[in-house]
Amino acid sequence: MKIINNKISGDYHLHSSTISDGMNSIDEIVIQAGKLNYQEIAITDHNQEYLDSYKFSANTHYSIVSSGRWKNIHNDVHVIFGVEADLLNENGDICNHIQNIFPEFIILSAHEKMYAGNIRLIKKGYLNAINRHGSKIKLLGHLCSNQFSDHLNTEDIIEIVLTANKAGIPLELNCANLVNQKTCEKNLKAMLSCCDSLYVNSDSHTLFEFINVRNEGFNYLKSNNYI
Repeated sequence: MKIINNKISGDYHLHSSTISDGMNSIDEIVIQAGKLNYQEIAITDHNQEYLDSYKFSANTHYSIVSSGRWKNIHNDVHVIFGVEADLLNENGDICNHIQNIFPEFIILSAHEKMYAGNIRLIKKGYLNAINRHGSKIKLLGHLCSNQFSDHLNTEDIIEIVLTANKAGIPLELNCANLVNQKTCEKNLKAMLSCCDSLYVNSDSHTLFEFINVRNEGFNYLKSNNYI
């Protein structure tokens, strides 16, 4: 298993208050990234259907950041603007835009409130999404979340991971979920047993998480002999 982002190369799943449900602005996150000596980060705020569903209002037009009007004036950290897309149903439909802007860096995740299909067919949804959108998906986010553990067993996880491997899509160790006990560890171990490549991401919504939870993720991998 290849770890794509080591401890200082970067964090590729971050949420801001500028666009969605994080507690800190893009600039605050970038300043902290410099203090962590990161080379690169990805701000991956939630997609528009998620924002509308939870009635989150962006504090600016997304085009300001996506068009390059925002620049990192704080340090040398390279900042990517992406989106956390949502799996919507078993057909593999996804929402991957913010204010009708479609970032190139796409994390595909599933959230209970956003998944409108037959919950028992969520594995089919993942497989169809990979087959339909695989070339656009940068990684699969928090596949082992407790939200769907009643409907995805270890065999399902392995089938999804092997399909993602074939499509060249990495998986994610979601460290905030791991630390906050929102991960099905049985499914996580199944995922880690067969995934070709892995992002170790914070999925942070606070600076505390941004600073701390990736360390816990690497500790987990080391203590369970994955690295």
